[in-house]
Amino acid sequence: MIASARGKQDIVIPVTFRADGTAIATDDSGGRDEVFEVSLPDLKLGKKLYGTDSYDVDGVVENATGDDIDGITVTDRFGHIVWLNPKLKEIQDAVDKAVGERRARIVSWDRTRSKFLVQVGSPSQAGALYFYDPANGSMQRYSWQNSDLKARTLSPMSTIRYKARDGVEIEALLTLPRGHSPKNLPLIVLPHGGPFARDSEDWDWWTQYLAETGYAVVQPNYRGSSGYGTSFAKLGEGQWGLKMQDDLDDAIVDLAKKGIVDPKRVCMAGASYGGYAAMRAAQRNGTGDAAPYRCAISYAGVSDLQSMQRYDRKFLSGKTRGDWLKKQAPDYRSVSPRFGAQTFSIPILMLHGKEDKRVPVKQSRMMAAALKDAGKPFEYIEQPLGDHHFTRAEDRLDFLKAMGAFLTKYNPV
Repeated sequence: MIASARGKQDIVIPVTFRADGTAIATDDSGGRDEVFEVSLPDLKLGKKLYGTDSYDVDGVVENATGDDIDGITVTDRFGHIVWLNPKLKEIQDAVDKAVGERRARIVSWDRTRSKFLVQVGSPSQAGALYFYDPANGSMQRYSWQNSDLKARTLSPMSTIRYKARDGVEIEALLTLPRGHSPKNLPLIVLPHGGPFARDSEDWDWWTQYLAETGYAVVQPNYRGSSGYGTSFAKLGEGQWGLKMQDDLDDAIVDLAKKGIVDPKRVCMAGASYGGYAAMRAAQRNGTGDAAPYRCAISYAGVSDLQSMQRYDRKFLSGKTRGDWLKKQAPDYRSVSPRFGAQTFSIPILMLHGKEDKRVPVKQSRMMAAALKDAGKPFEYIEQPLGDHHFTRAEDRLDFLKAMGAFLTKYNPV
C-alpha cells in the first residue's frame, strides 16, 4: 500500500470512554505511541497504562461492554496482545503453554468472552485456526490457514539489526533457506509497502516462496517505517528514493560482511512502495562491479509521483495526502523512475492488476512504455482481475510463477 505517516499528535483523542467518566487514549508526546488514562473534559493525560522503550503500541482491545479496555495490541518482534484483564491473561497463558514454540493469538470471541478463536502458527508455519473452550480445556482445529501446507514447517525467520551508512540503526527480518548453509547465499531484498508500515516476524507467503527456492530474504524496516516512534518516521521525510533507498542497499553490505550472502547475486523485489523501490533500484544504482543488484521485480509499483498525486486528488483525502507526499519527495521528477528510463541498468519484471484502485495500472504502463522507448530490458504482465492486495489466489500463483522464471534467468540459485 501507499500510506501516509502520522506525525506528533497535537491533541489527545480518546479511543475508549470509561464508565467512571474518564477515558483512554494513545499519545506520542513521549516520542512513541503509548496508552494513557485521560481525564474529561480537559483531556489531560493521567497514568500511563502501557508503553515500550523501542516500539509504538498498535491500539487497544475494548472490553465486552465497550466502557474500558481488556488489552493492548503491540508489535515488537511480532504482533501480540498484552492482556490487562486477568481472566484473559490467564487464558492466553494457558494457550501459549499448549502450543509450545508456536505463537498463539486470540483473534475472536463470543459476547461473553468464554469461547475463542485462536490463530496458531509461526513465521515458518502457516498454521491453523482453533476453537478454544476454556471451560473444558479443549482446543479443536477449525481450519488450516493453508490447506496444502497444513502444519509443514518451512524456512526460519529472525530479527536482525544493522547500521545504515549514516549511522541510523535499521531493524530487518532475515529469512534463510532451510537445508542450505548460511554462507554466500543469493539474496532478495524485499522492502515493504506503505512506506508507513513495517514487517515483523509473521508468516509471509512471498518470503517463504523465495526462501524455499533457495534465496536468503531480507526485509528492512527502512527509515520512515511505522512502529518505531515519531523520530524514526520523520527520518523518512524527503527521502523517497534517496536515504530510504540507501537503507535497503546497506542491508546487502551488512549481510555480505557477515558472509551470509554473495553480494554479486542480489535482486530487489517489492509491491506498492516496495515496487517503487525496486524500480528506483534498477534506475539509480549503476552498472559494473559496484552495482548492488542483478535484477528487480515490481508489483503494483509507482513510477511517477506527480501522476500519483494527481490520482489521489480525486478522493476526499487528496489534498491531505498530496501535502504529505510533497514532504516525502520534494522533487518528484528526480526520484520518479519513469523519467530515468535511460539510466535503468538491470532487467526488471513488472506486474500490475488492472483492478488496482490504490495504485492505478497506468503507473506500470507508463514505466513499460518509457523502458521500451529507451531500449531497456523489461518484462511486463497485467493481471486482468488483479487488485492491489493479491486478493485472488490465482493472481498470487501467477505472480510467483513469473517471478520464479525471471529469477532463474537473471539471478539463479
